[in-house]
Amino acid sequence: MKALLLVMFILAVSFTASAQKIEFVTLEYSTAVRAENAHVKVRIHPKMNSSYRLLVESVNLSETIDPVTKKLKSPGKNVDKDTTITEAQFIAIVNALQQIKQTDVSGGPHPSLLDGSSCYISYGARGTSVTFHANTPDYETDKRNLTGFLNAYKLILKTAELDPKAIL
Repeated sequence: MKALLLVMFILAVSFTASAQKIEFVTLEYSTAVRAENAHVKVRIHPKMNSSYRLLVESVNLSETIDPVTKKLKSPGKNVDKDTTITEAQFIAIVNALQQIKQTDVSGGPHPSLLDGSSCYISYGARGTSVTFHANTPDYETDKRNLTGFLNAYKLILKTAELDPKAIL
């Protein structure tokens, strides 16, 4: 009975979000395994004139030695990008997001990958949004039914001119 209510709730939220115009898309990636691109965030939201603003924030945790002072530089330097994408690019992302099956992603994190990467995608409008989470989605993607999630994730990264192979 609880499972049926949960499925009905998920479907209601899904129909509500898909019936409204999607106003934002957010992608977040974090890992404790790698220092480069340890945390990446991509945000997309509308601008005027049928274009969309795409913001990228990236945190590299690598500690490097300053060649002049021979001291460690402080980690956590942000690499930011602020660009514009077309409505067609945004629609392609929304279409990819709508291909994700919530029942596939709702299975929770893969138990053997709790130290891997955490990947989130959120999208929606004011007051309603849908968030998907998957740990290390590029590991056994087909077996874990994460193909739709990974395709949308890679499309967002490519639209932000980020290399999915360097991030995932």
